[in-house]
Amino acid sequence: MARRIRNIATYVVFLAIGVYLFYLASLDITRGAQVIETPTATFEVGSGFGACANGRTVRIASVAPELLGTAFTLRNQATQEVVVNDVFTAKTESPQLLCLPEGAYFFERSSTDTERAVVFEGVDKTGELVNDMRKASIPGILLSFVLGYLAIVSRGLRWLILLEPMGYKVSAWRSIHAVAFAYFANTFVPRSGELARCVALNQTDDVPVDRLFGTVISERVIDFVMLLGIMTLAVLSNLDAFTRLLGGTNTTTSDAAGGFAWWMVLAGAAVLGLIVFFGFRRSVLYGKIFNKVKAFLSGVMEGLKSVLKIKQRAAFIFHTFFIWVMYFFMAYVIFMSIEGASTITLPQALFVMVAGGFGMVIPAPGGIGSYHWMVKLAFIALGLSGSLGFVVANVMWLTQTLMTILSGGIGYLILMAFRIQRDRKSTAA
Repeated sequence: MARRIRNIATYVVFLAIGVYLFYLASLDITRGAQVIETPTATFEVGSGFGACANGRTVRIASVAPELLGTAFTLRNQATQEVVVNDVFTAKTESPQLLCLPEGAYFFERSSTDTERAVVFEGVDKTGELVNDMRKASIPGILLSFVLGYLAIVSRGLRWLILLEPMGYKVSAWRSIHAVAFAYFANTFVPRSGELARCVALNQTDDVPVDRLFGTVISERVIDFVMLLGIMTLAVLSNLDAFTRLLGGTNTTTSDAAGGFAWWMVLAGAAVLGLIVFFGFRRSVLYGKIFNKVKAFLSGVMEGLKSVLKIKQRAAFIFHTFFIWVMYFFMAYVIFMSIEGASTITLPQALFVMVAGGFGMVIPAPGGIGSYHWMVKLAFIALGLSGSLGFVVANVMWLTQTLMTILSGGIGYLILMAFRIQRDRKSTAA
């Protein structure tokens, strides 16, 4: 019971982290900036952050000094009531503050010069986000869906190559469905998928979990090497963007999270781990749990050694590269299917893919929030719109999450049906 409560508490914590990071990524939406170059325009004040006495704080400033002293009015779009009747008194460095109730507004200024811009900060751009997402090409989304599943198929086939040296013959489809189920499990409980797929294949094909887990670790080591190579290529081809991503330079206030010192968190976690280990090393090294872990690790080592004994090396290398090529193109086709992101170059797309991959490492369920946050910061570091990055992240995340849930759910049902059928046959015999 205590363990179940602890697992639930851990899940809630990770979910809260993901929601908070989603909030950070969506700041451009909840209190974004809108540049108005026409004499008349409409905008919305939503339920985002920045509360004031009568509603939400909106900052307004003239980009052009020539507009200082120009009169402007704000009307409630629903009632046509004049809410503000004032003149521009501030530049962008020190905008004048307006406290507006939530709702849609009609803006009008007396000067009709279309070359003079006005900036509104703190407006709701949710409608703009939804419209941009709706403009995404359906064929592009479907193609990304298919490419993502092909990566799962290839990963399942690669797993068979690692199992072969240990003498285990497993159905290709059951291996693929187990991998799909792993992605499904990760969507709801972070980092649970690797063990879940081992348990699933153990129950259908009687392969020991410890050896299966060893092969999974081998896969992860190889994938880490691939990620390291791709990350190096992405950094070298986008060195300026990488510097901005680490330093958080050239970003707005809401994007300041990009400069967060992650190395301090990692260092603190390492120190805490050392303190815990040395404080409890006797009970850890000489307890029953340690002996069980030791026995489990011996089985894991057998699985790890399988990568040194593989017979189909060419096929293994092919699948390894194919998986990462599919990861890249399932993101790239989304870029190409969204207006504004279709001009992104291949090196820039690679940089965004790597940043999004690191977002998925953060143990938020399904990468919610952490993926959006990192993709948005990557777009900003590349000198592109953070709002556009959030749109791309949303479309990409929704597409791949739907693919994961469908393929993983179907895979689980097929594995369960096979196990029930096998148990019935063994009982009848």
